[in-house]
Amino acid sequence: MKSIERRNAVKEGARSRSTIRGVHLTFAAPAVIEVLAAVELDFVYLDGEHGCFDWRDIESACIAAERHRLTTIARVPDASAGTITRFLDRGVCGIVAPHIETIAAARAVVECAYFAPAGTRSFGGGRPEYGIRMESRPAYMRACNDTMSVCLMIESKAGLDLAGELAAVPGVDYLSFGMLDLAQSLGHPGDSSAPAVKAAVADATKRIHAAGKPVREDFMRFVWINDVLVAGAQHLLGTTP
Repeated sequence: MKSIERRNAVKEGARSRSTIRGVHLTFAAPAVIEVLAAVELDFVYLDGEHGCFDWRDIESACIAAERHRLTTIARVPDASAGTITRFLDRGVCGIVAPHIETIAAARAVVECAYFAPAGTRSFGGGRPEYGIRMESRPAYMRACNDTMSVCLMIESKAGLDLAGELAAVPGVDYLSFGMLDLAQSLGHPGDSSAPAVKAAVADATKRIHAAGKPVREDFMRFVWINDVLVAGAQHLLGTTP
């Protein structure tokens, strides 16, 4: 029995800098994934840190996305091996690791996300294959590595200071900034547009680019599901301000 075809539009976008589009979900809604697939999305972003999901929700979202050939990535609530493994075994093929502040933490994320020789990801035969659709486990594990994306989130001054070094860690595809947490860390709580915050992000972005990696804004466009619902309702009901 042949393995399921694997593709990661996010990893491809990070590599080519081609624009990809997606939706950021903060609650479980497989039907929303199916409906929005009609607007030619490339990926679905599950917010496992601040959103409301249980493990069944993560799995259902992955099933819905796979049905429409969408890549599923997830911001994990923590970057521990156990958490990352469970997300990957549900079908997620891109990890967004929050609050990364050290090289050791970045390397640990990579270790958890990739099978050997790139990492030490645990093999458990989770979905979508369940261990029964693999003509060759070595080939399957190589395919998983080839289609795994890793993003590190910088959300503090400590992360900013190491931006270039974090980007240089092998196995990291791109970086992103948690702007409100970052603003808070820099002494501007709630004000991510403060000049000092914008200048710090611009400087970190230059160092990330110098290391040969993109930041999320270089290739990724996405909308938050709450904004989609409100803007759509306002437009269709004629209540747009």
